[in-house]
Amino acid sequence: MCSGHLHDPLALTVVSSHRTSGGLICYLRCACGAWEVRTPGTVITVQPRRRTVD
Repeated sequence: MCSGHLHDPLALTVVSSHRTSGGLICYLRCACGAWEVRTPGTVITVQPRRRTVD
């Protein structure tokens, strides 16, 4: 289970990665469903959407 903005590195799976002129970009998925995008200078976390019932 993940809490806060940081995710357990052991719970992350590399989905894709590629090199650009700015460095390596990695797309990782956490076991909780969140995504992380890592670049040489930035880590962006996108939380999974919560399903709502109308």
